Order: sequence, then structure tokens, then C-alpha cells
Amino acid sequence: MHDRERDTRELRSVAPLLVNGQLVGAVTLVRNAGKVIGATDPELLRAHVGAQLTVATLLDGSATVPVSHWGLSRSASLALIELASPIEAGLDVRPLELGAVSGSLDTRGAPAALVGIARDGAGFVRRHVPVQVDRDETAPPSTATRLASPIDPAHVGIAVDGAALFAWFPPNPALGRAGEVLVLGLGQPYRGFAKPRDHPVVAEIVGLDDLGRALLVAHRTEEREPELVQVAGEIEDRGARPERSDRSGPAAGRPKR
Repeated sequence: MHDRERDTRELRSVAPLLVNGQLVGAVTLVRNAGKVIGATDPELLRAHVGAQLTVATLLDGSATVPVSHWGLSRSASLALIELASPIEAGLDVRPLELGAVSGSLDTRGAPAALVGIARDGAGFVRRHVPVQVDRDETAPPSTATRLASPIDPAHVGIAVDGAALFAWFPPNPALGRAGEVLVLGLGQPYRGFAKPRDHPVVAEIVGLDDLGRALLVAHRTEEREPELVQVAGEIEDRGARPERSDRSGPAAGRPKR
């Protein structure tokens, strides 16, 4: 992986997830409609139910944002967390926009890497593991399981639980599309026996469909809130006005609430 790829701003969405100040693993953050939701491997959090979770927004650990709540995704393949407040600009962590989340696990042959978090003294560092992604030919065709194999032998056996799979897609002139960096999924431990490449599989890749659904639900909720505030204001105002004998106005016939 070239240095310019390591510095891609999309990779700043991968942040340290902490429990009581201790590193648990990586979380990938995406924002939409003012909400910031992150995805990680649920196995990393099963032992920490009820603990205070935070996300470090500076890699030296000096700034954090609390997690308001978390739970399992609909398919239970992801742990989804929601931050209690937005992340300020100018920090080491920058959530992705929803448009940077791919709906497919297919890299289409583009360069790809798993990006996770590791300790670096008192702080943290993003760890990049360039990989090749293949379909698991031993799995049922309906599952479309993808496996990530490390390119560098030094990365064989490395722990990448919760690391995000990014791919660097080249420009597509036929579609009028510029080059882009997308997050495709998360790495989880692989317990099968397939070996599509020279080096053993380092992770099974899980898609981010449930993360996208959670963000869209948050967006719809955000859109409805102003309507509820407006209705409440109308009810309060009507109660404060003197009673009118003429009920032919816009409020006539409106049922009481």
C-alpha cells in the first residue's frame, strides 16, 4: 500500500473504540442527517454489556466522545453504536458520509485493505493490512461469503476483528464516475478451511447493509421531529387564545388531542 493510500481521508472514519478507557477494537463511523453511527464486530462487545463505551477522536487518546447506546444489527452480524454528540472538525477521526458505504462486497479487482486500530504506546495507530478478496467457494452460493487473504506474509495470523475493508476504485469514464474510496464491510474471524490464495485467510468479510438501514431510519426520524414540534405549538397557542365563536377557520373540525 502506497503512502498516499494510507493518508486517504476516508480511512479517518476508523476510530478506537474504548471500554472504561481501554481499547476494545476498531469502529467504523458513518454519519447521516446529524447522526453518527458506528459498526464493529459484536464479539468485541459481548463481554462489556453495561460498560461505558467511548470513541477516541484523537489518536493520542486525549479526546473522546461517549456512546449513547449500542446493540446488535437486525442480522446480528454487526454491533451498531450511536454517538451521543457529533464529532468536531479538525480531529484525527472523521466519519464517512453515507454515500461512501458500498452496497456490495465485490472489490472488482481494485486494491483493497483492512484498516484497524492498534495500540501505539499511550495512544493508537491505524493498522493497514493490504488484502485480496475472493468468494468462498466452499460456502453455499446463496451466502456470497467473501474472504480476505493478506498480501504480505508478515500479516498472516494478524487479528483484524472489526477492521474495515476499504477498496480504491479507479475512475470509470463510461459511467462518468471519478475514482473513489469506499468501505465495503468489516473483518471477522474466519473459521472455515478455504484457502483461495497463497497465504491463509485472515478474515471473513461481513457487509454493512444494516448500518445503512440504521442511518436511513435516523434520517427519517430527524425529518419527522419538526412536524411534531409544530403540532405541539399549535395546541399550546390555541389554549392560550380567548374562545372564538366562529369555528369556520382552518382549525374547524380538527379533533381534540
